[in-house]
Amino acid sequence: MRTIIGMLILVFSTAFPVRLSAQIIYGSNPKAGHFVNVNGIKLYYEVYGAGHPLLLLHGNGGSIHSMRYQIPELSKYFKVIVVDSRAQGRSTDTDEPLTFTLMASDMAGLLDSLHIDSAYVVGWSDGGIIGLSLALNYPQKVAKLIADGANFVPDSTALPASMIEEMAATSFSKLSQSEQEEIVKNSYSPKRAGIIFDKLNELDLKHPNFTLDQLHSIQAPTLVMAGDHDIIRLQHTIKLFKNLPHSQLCIVPGAQHNLLQTRHNLANRIIIDFLDRPFVDIK
Repeated sequence: MRTIIGMLILVFSTAFPVRLSAQIIYGSNPKAGHFVNVNGIKLYYEVYGAGHPLLLLHGNGGSIHSMRYQIPELSKYFKVIVVDSRAQGRSTDTDEPLTFTLMASDMAGLLDSLHIDSAYVVGWSDGGIIGLSLALNYPQKVAKLIADGANFVPDSTALPASMIEEMAATSFSKLSQSEQEEIVKNSYSPKRAGIIFDKLNELDLKHPNFTLDQLHSIQAPTLVMAGDHDIIRLQHTIKLFKNLPHSQLCIVPGAQHNLLQTRHNLANRIIIDFLDRPFVDIK
């Protein structure tokens, strides 16, 4: 359990902004930040740059700040709309269970509120899964999709069995007092921090559940990315790539699940190239 607890606390702790002088604080920038009401919540987002809209989505337990290595570079080429997903960052939550279908509906509502008919979507981990759900359920909204470190089922074909076992045994109530205090301290909703921790853990334990037929129906040109040492099994990533009808595959060498942070210069070049270059199916 220590591996999963440590990973979740690390993500929660690093997802929130640290103020540095003379720098933009992504995720806490009043000049770029806005709230919009969608599906009974207040969804927080920030906008940077100009050009074709690009929706940028973080991973489980993260926030806008998780994408701080992408925003400056991508906003040179695109209008970047970077979002705190439901129950994370500054975005609020309801008592509804978290699902990727619901979270994709949030993003469709955000794009509608901005009068954006179609956007590029770049998602990391859970953000990539939200992107897949958005492309499946709101196909007109997704011009191109990049899904980095995403899985399409939650079982041991996608994730290590030991990780699934640890997730199943993990809950906020089982954490030490210091671990609980760390999560509460880093939450914008301290009174609901424990509830949200458990909901986010359950989200990845039970979801997503895409069928192969659903993947086959996704028409958006898609780049499937992962690190060669990603926590998502390589064969699962390849299976996702092979079952998307208009897809390309990029496995980044010497990279783990957090390649957007640790290999961000290379990752950003790959993202920009895929989005700027006309997509051609290779037969």
